[in-house]
Amino acid sequence: MTRPGTLTLGRVTKAHGIRGEVRVALYADDWTPCRGLTRCLVGRPGGPFQSHTIEAERDHGRAIVLKLAGVDTPAAAAVLIGSEMAIPRAEAPPPPEDTFYHYDILGLEVVAGGKALGEVREILETAGHDVYVVQGVSREWLLPATRVLIRRVDLAAGRIELDPTADLSGLLAGGQPGETDAESV
Repeated sequence: MTRPGTLTLGRVTKAHGIRGEVRVALYADDWTPCRGLTRCLVGRPGGPFQSHTIEAERDHGRAIVLKLAGVDTPAAAAVLIGSEMAIPRAEAPPPPEDTFYHYDILGLEVVAGGKALGEVREILETAGHDVYVVQGVSREWLLPATRVLIRRVDLAAGRIELDPTADLSGLLAGGQPGETDAESV
């Protein structure tokens, strides 16, 4: 799986004020790790992105209000509504300890006891924890991203190691305890 070259931080939801500011709904819980960015990329989902200098920023609940250079009127800001705001992946601040960016998890191999069980293809966000959609050999299955099941995320090795003592039969069988996907166990 090809990892994206950008980290999407949010989506422009509306023009804000009379100076051409934009309100960006954040995909993360907090803007703090990104505070002080000097530039960002803005564009429609899937690109292309245009580079913009950030002239000012301020918190606005679970959103951020940004003043971008060259966007000086409400009409110019309105053109950006629906656009994604991203930064080059190489410029992404490190995530807090024991947390990972979604793009780092996507594509990782899931293993238990040395056996390959599949690859993370998608991440579902739920109120309690993320759920990884894993493509096994013959079917897709869901892996709750909890410390009870996941022993280690090894980005360098490209894999997620599950606790070998955890009972995975219900997960691998699509919720039927005792039934497993023989091809992927």
